[in-house]
Amino acid sequence: MAVSLQELGDQVQAARVDKNITQSQLAEELGAGVNRSNIAHLEQGLRIPSEGEVLSKICRFLGVPQKYWQPFTDPRYRKRLEFEEALAELVGRPVTLRYVDEQADSVADKEIERYFSNTRTEKQALDALNSILVYYGVKPMTQEFFTKYLGVDSAKSTSAFMDRVRHFQMDAIRLFSTFREAYREMNVQGQLELLCAPLVPRNVDNYHGREPWNDIEVVPEDRLPDLGYISAKVARTEKTERELLASFLRELADKVVERGGLAVDEYSEKKRRKMGSLLRKFESRLEHDFTSPLFAPDANALRREADSIAPKADKDLNRIAETQEQALRNLSRYLSADHLDVYVATSMRVDADFVSVNRFTDQLFSHPDIKPLHLRYFNPTQSWIDDRVAKGLVEALMLRRSSLTVYMAQKSDTFGKDSEASVALGQGKAVIVFVPKLEFTEIDSERIGSFARPDLERAISDEGTEDDKEPDPTMDQDALVARLLNLRLSKLKPDDFCELIRRHWADFDLYGEDVRIADLDQREIYRKWLDTIIKSGKDKGLPASLRHHVIGILVAVAVRFEARAKLFKDVHPLALQVIVSTGVLNGMLVARSIDACAKLIESLIKNKLEFSLLPEVNNYRLIEKSTHSTARVISRHTLITNGFAAFYSHGRMHSE
Repeated sequence: MAVSLQELGDQVQAARVDKNITQSQLAEELGAGVNRSNIAHLEQGLRIPSEGEVLSKICRFLGVPQKYWQPFTDPRYRKRLEFEEALAELVGRPVTLRYVDEQADSVADKEIERYFSNTRTEKQALDALNSILVYYGVKPMTQEFFTKYLGVDSAKSTSAFMDRVRHFQMDAIRLFSTFREAYREMNVQGQLELLCAPLVPRNVDNYHGREPWNDIEVVPEDRLPDLGYISAKVARTEKTERELLASFLRELADKVVERGGLAVDEYSEKKRRKMGSLLRKFESRLEHDFTSPLFAPDANALRREADSIAPKADKDLNRIAETQEQALRNLSRYLSADHLDVYVATSMRVDADFVSVNRFTDQLFSHPDIKPLHLRYFNPTQSWIDDRVAKGLVEALMLRRSSLTVYMAQKSDTFGKDSEASVALGQGKAVIVFVPKLEFTEIDSERIGSFARPDLERAISDEGTEDDKEPDPTMDQDALVARLLNLRLSKLKPDDFCELIRRHWADFDLYGEDVRIADLDQREIYRKWLDTIIKSGKDKGLPASLRHHVIGILVAVAVRFEARAKLFKDVHPLALQVIVSTGVLNGMLVARSIDACAKLIESLIKNKLEFSLLPEVNNYRLIEKSTHSTARVISRHTLITNGFAAFYSHGRMHSE
């Protein structure tokens, strides 16, 4: 009887332990061609190294007797092992002939050889395969399962068999938390079509047949900040305190101009504490209060904050009340909508956030790819309610009703928004993360961020100065991306530069980036220049001394967004969440443009996303093709897989 792969693995592991050496140390000792995964998979009895000399190298070094590993260098025996590996991938557990007698092993070996050498009809191929499965204790295959996933093509070669198994895994990973459960449940006569129903493309005639949804009373962009303000009624009761704080800020600003940074020390600590308390009460945007040693007096910023906090005139309060009543009526429409398809998750802390979210939402849902679907979507910038608890309940209800969530990433995110994304993933719904990018003519931070290092260095050399001709090995990927963005921004004409600012100021919160300019006089010029470009809509050139600061701000925020996009795709703690009802790991889809986001929504509504399966050392990942985002995952870790099988099989666990 031939040695089993598990038996060989046991011998390798025992010999390694006897030498008191770890898998990593062994791989390092053996050098080129051998890695820790080779050794780990061999010891687990999962697979042998694809190169025969690697197996020989490992076993000879450890002193494993030749009788255990020599058979695995025989091409015919390796074919059987390849079949067993593919079969194990299909059923989600190791398979072996280790426990059958020598005669049964010999017969099974010949049947496997015949399966891949004879030409058969589909029925004959299924019968032959089911006979082989008996030797491995694997549940026989139904006709519908075999037809859908394997077919006669699986008998052409072991690699063809594995290709068809991967085809099965692409469906299984979307429906089940383990391949073991997937094979057991999908391989039941009459069940396959029902189980696969969620994967079938969806007819969208019912979407086209809806009435267009034009019920929302659109709040104009210049009035959106009214919805970030407290209620007009409450504002009237705070008039005295707001006047007190605004007067203090203006007085302090005047003293800073006259006496410099130490002006705040002229006030008693009691006075500064009181003013600091009022700053917090009115949610000031000043970074530090007046008792902090980090407080850096900035006269212009103090005056702007005074204007923001100062009590509104009656006409302004009346306008705010009118805007809030309009948004409250919109809330009623959202709560009673006939459908709710998309929830937009965001956090709005400053005026720029309201503008950024509203522009994004308007552009997205007017996109030609999804406008004909007459989608109902919750735009948080068009809704308002005064009570914070009620606001949270509204968002929870909208999140529950919606079919999918669009998570709008910002420079930093809040617990509330992260929780909304997590809840949606846990409900089994799709979550699209939209991450803004710097984009204008030849400038595209996403594209530049994807360049390989040699391409970045070449572009910098071609477009840069003499100092850029020789690559700098001390610069990492982010530094190279920043340098190329800097070069391209520096070449923009003044009018184009102003247009770029108007496009990006809200997403990049350029007013909030003023702290990057250390010189207070330059900082004040920057703010006034933004007012001209954004609020007045006029083009105005920048002084040379300030232009490099503004370019630096744009580059810094762009690189930060590129890092955030990578974080959401690869390592964000919320990037994968367990669907509570099934145990399936649900991943975020990361979009970098309105077009990409619209195409994802259209594909999700139509159930036509395209995927590829990526088997890795530690996991199987299902990758959404257009964005390269991880949509589903099944772990290769034995205990993790056993845990999912134990706790997420809905009481269906039983011996095979």
